[in-house]
Amino acid sequence: MQVKATTKIYGIFGHPVGHSLSPLMHNSAFAALGLDCVYTAFDVRPDDIGKAADAIRALGISGVNVTIPHKQAIMPYLDGISPDARHTGAVNTIKNENGMLTGYNTDVGGFMRDAREGLGVSPEGAGVLLLGAGGAARAVISAFGMNGAKRIAIANRTYDKAEKLAEEFARLFPGTAIYPVDSGDDSAMTKELGLTDVLVNSTSGGMEGSPDLEINIEALREGAAVYDLVYKPRETKLVKEAKALGHDAVGGLGMLLYQGALSFEIWTGENAPVDVMRKAIS
Repeated sequence: MQVKATTKIYGIFGHPVGHSLSPLMHNSAFAALGLDCVYTAFDVRPDDIGKAADAIRALGISGVNVTIPHKQAIMPYLDGISPDARHTGAVNTIKNENGMLTGYNTDVGGFMRDAREGLGVSPEGAGVLLLGAGGAARAVISAFGMNGAKRIAIANRTYDKAEKLAEEFARLFPGTAIYPVDSGDDSAMTKELGLTDVLVNSTSGGMEGSPDLEINIEALREGAAVYDLVYKPRETKLVKEAKALGHDAVGGLGMLLYQGALSFEIWTGENAPVDVMRKAIS
């Protein structure tokens, strides 16, 4: 493609962000529809997130995705928050309209579509064990809570963080039992794994450049499904071990695809070329 003075700029804010497949996915989509747009990655340090938000306005960037660790930290710097993002308490998509920045959350819809289609998960009445308590975890809780999960256990080494998150979402989804678990407590984790229908990793554990996730996957209930939001590498240690034990397991590539398609549609008003986007990241 040829970048011109009229080319609209999109991108992703994260730290680290060098592993991101979003530029490849979105640039392929722009090219397929003949749109004069380009998408790039911006490595934004946590202390600079406010400056980065101001840069969207100052530089006329048309929109950005937001990933770890900025999904919550970016929110105070925005002019508006959509109902889905406010409900979830995290933003992963920002649209700039004449200097007015509106935050959205497409992770919820993207995750649940892939969990249903890619993993065959039925969230209604399910028992979920969620690893992590950050911005991505909020989307997973929202997705299962909105779709009638029976219970969601939030496992995190910082127990207080899991406890606060559980209290917040228990008020939003009174029909779902939402409670914290200390992921460093082996007996508590073994108990939860034995009750789990769907195990979801929302931490960076297992991502390229990060330590592997340490979990006793052998304690997972027979027939349980495993969803790892990490998509690089395509198969993390968690996914490989789960498959070896006979569990259905996938990485986060499908969630990346579907949340990206929703972001694309928010920015452009065009139907996302999902097949093109899937091929680009496969």
